[in-house]
Amino acid sequence: MKTLLLFTSVLLASSLMGQKSKTDKAKFDYTQYPSVPVEGMENLGIQVYTGDLPFNKDTLRLYLGNMDMMKSNVERMSKVNYLALKEVNVVGGEGDITIDMAIGQPMIVAKEQKQAQCMVPKDGCSQYYFTVKYSMPALVQARNSEGLIDTWELNPEMELQFGNEQIEKHRNIGEGSQTSIQVVNYTSEADLNLAFADFGDASLARKGIVNHIGNLAESIYNRVFFEETTLTFEIGYGSGKAADYTETETASSTAIAALENKDFAALDGPIKIWESWLERYDASDKKAAVNKKVAQALHENLSIGFTFTGEFENARQNLDKALELAQDGFVNQNEVDRLKEFRGFIAQQEMVEKYNSGLNPTNLVTAPDIKKILGRRKFNKDIDFLIAEDKYAEIAKVHGKDAPKKDISEMTVEEFMNQTPDESDDAGEEISLEGRVENDMLILSGLVDGNMRGKALPESICAYPEIKTIRAVNIGLISLPECLSELTSLKKLILSKNEFETIPDAFAGMNDLKNLDISDNKLTNLPESIYGLKNLKKLSVSGNQIPDEQLKRLENALPDCKIK
Repeated sequence: MKTLLLFTSVLLASSLMGQKSKTDKAKFDYTQYPSVPVEGMENLGIQVYTGDLPFNKDTLRLYLGNMDMMKSNVERMSKVNYLALKEVNVVGGEGDITIDMAIGQPMIVAKEQKQAQCMVPKDGCSQYYFTVKYSMPALVQARNSEGLIDTWELNPEMELQFGNEQIEKHRNIGEGSQTSIQVVNYTSEADLNLAFADFGDASLARKGIVNHIGNLAESIYNRVFFEETTLTFEIGYGSGKAADYTETETASSTAIAALENKDFAALDGPIKIWESWLERYDASDKKAAVNKKVAQALHENLSIGFTFTGEFENARQNLDKALELAQDGFVNQNEVDRLKEFRGFIAQQEMVEKYNSGLNPTNLVTAPDIKKILGRRKFNKDIDFLIAEDKYAEIAKVHGKDAPKKDISEMTVEEFMNQTPDESDDAGEEISLEGRVENDMLILSGLVDGNMRGKALPESICAYPEIKTIRAVNIGLISLPECLSELTSLKKLILSKNEFETIPDAFAGMNDLKNLDISDNKLTNLPESIYGLKNLKKLSVSGNQIPDEQLKRLENALPDCKIK
């Protein structure tokens, strides 16, 4: 059993005079269900499409340390804590559930030469080797007889080494094989560079795929099997002299009891209390009863509560608001990363609800050790799971923005974020913002606002002249309304990673604007009024094609602003 700390305590208020949040801890045993349909599964099929990369099963264990390479950051080599409904066989090819992994075109990101003492020490003996930052794309899909279930991407970044290592050499002898160990080292820079030019790409590709087989196994464990774990949440409540926070503290205690007793219906009461308190949020007053830190804690509480009551869209919306608050002012990156990680937990619970909510498992058995099965010739000799075909583009088409349009209930999180608008689906109709502006904030998320992709930010936003924050990141917006100039109370306007080619000259009256982020769009010019934002503290314009002379002018016009 492992302990999973999903929410650690919220930071105290930045001002000693302001209100702060305190937390109580809920810790409970929990069986995490699979996120793919597993009822009746007996055979788990695995296929790894290597394209034309120099790799096959005979060289799977070319490197003596390849089992170490298959370890992840949460090492589980040969210590599988996962469970299944029944005995599961790992097979090459099709199974009741089939997992396909396709390897894309790898790339050397950076290469650094290093020097060390020879493995067999000798006076004056040095050897040279490379450490390589390597990127190898890998996409995975899960499917069954009904069709595609889910697609996901493995982290392509890895650090590999060439030289200063031991490798295994294999020679088939009749029914068996003979193994010998060879030490690979290069005692001059010239020898190292010649060897790398000769077979460096092939060596790194083989290592990269071995690494990804371990990553693949980890991702399969998390999606296909049960896990007995311990969840830990810290539920926040207000503290200070601005109000009587007894109601929020009582709601925290009630929520903790509901979680620990797995009586998730009992979370409805605390949810209503947290929502009512958020109506008192005042972003401009640190001494307010619900200031930024208290509001962040309440939004985190709501994200947890809605996740366990099955209201996943509300869970994501509150998580996005908590994340927005966590990124305002002093940023604790660990806190931000933790919030982002919880989004994956929400997505997993949503898939569990869709596919496995009707399961009532008893007498679970140990899941197969996929890493051992795939990583050792003793176990994989009869499993033909490596296929010398290029399937990356095919899976990428399903995984990415060119995927056929699905009903939202059938989409994975990644598919929803990457979907493109269907021109036949009310392409000219403005998306309603009714109910979306709360506490003078509009938070749009790629997770729940994919229907805005390829459209303008709705003009109805201008019906909220007191709005202080607009955050619309990676939504696929293509334009902003001219009436944006009416939103003179704006303090933060975050519009990065969209598709803007131009933005209106609408900033002349925005004297309160402190943070403007228009990075990673398609801008080639800046509106004149941006140069007059004398109170601006942070401006992000990178990732566009702004002429150097305009960037220089920005620096001169806004000397007190941090520009990147």
